[in-house]
Order: sequence, then structure tokens, then C-alpha cells
Amino acid sequence: MPVPQNVVTDYGFRVHAPGYITPAEARAWFEDLRARVVAMNGKSFGLLVDSRSQKANPPDTQELIKESMVWLRGHGMERSVVVLDSTVALIQILRLAKATGVYAYERYLDALKDPEWETKAVDWIVRGMDPDLPQPAQKQAR
Repeated sequence: MPVPQNVVTDYGFRVHAPGYITPAEARAWFEDLRARVVAMNGKSFGLLVDSRSQKANPPDTQELIKESMVWLRGHGMERSVVVLDSTVALIQILRLAKATGVYAYERYLDALKDPEWETKAVDWIVRGMDPDLPQPAQKQAR
């Protein structure tokens, strides 16, 4: 499996992290992202993690993910979204987020249940529109 990929976006970063991630792959991903964040010289950013097709990861990978969550939050990450399509992966990432204190800044979207996941993810990251809360109805043009 290839190392998860970090892509620069207008709001910060988008990570493509499918499948089973080994500890070595997780470390390489985090080192790349850490260097990119450091190069931003303290500028805040958002993060969208596309984890569709990801299943449960080994304990060592989970520890590296926890380490990255704490480090990223402490170095400018304002909000993040994790997009999943697996209940097992969702349970795992929720546990990690609560253990690290990142849960308050991170949202979780199920791509299988919500075809608007990408719009909702970017709205949370950029505008702070919480996808877990009802949104005001759009005014219709007359």
C-alpha cells in the first residue's frame, strides 16, 4: 500500500489515506505533513482526511495517528474532517480523537450515507459550519 498522500489546498491540506496503513507508512505520511506545516511558519490551516476504504489499523499505526493529531492541533490546525465509509474505522478514529482532545475540532462524515460529504467537509473547515448541527434553510428566490 502506498504512503498516504498530502495535497496542498486553499484551506490547508487534503490527505488521501485509503486501505490498511502500516506504521512505516504512517510515519512517512506524518513526516511529510509535518515538514509542510513547519514551512507555513505558524499560519493556521484546515485538514480533510479522505479515509474511504480504510479499515482498522494496527496499534502502532494508531499511536502514530494520535501523535500526529496532537502535533497538528498544536501547530495551527483549526478544524479537520475525516471522511470514512467503514463503521470499524469510524469507531477507531472517534476513540483516538477523544483520547487526544482533538474531538472538539474534528468532524466525521460517512461517505456511504451522505453524498454531500465533500461540500460539508469544506464548509466545516473553511466556514465553521458544523455538519453535526442542523443548518438554516436556504432562502428561495422569488
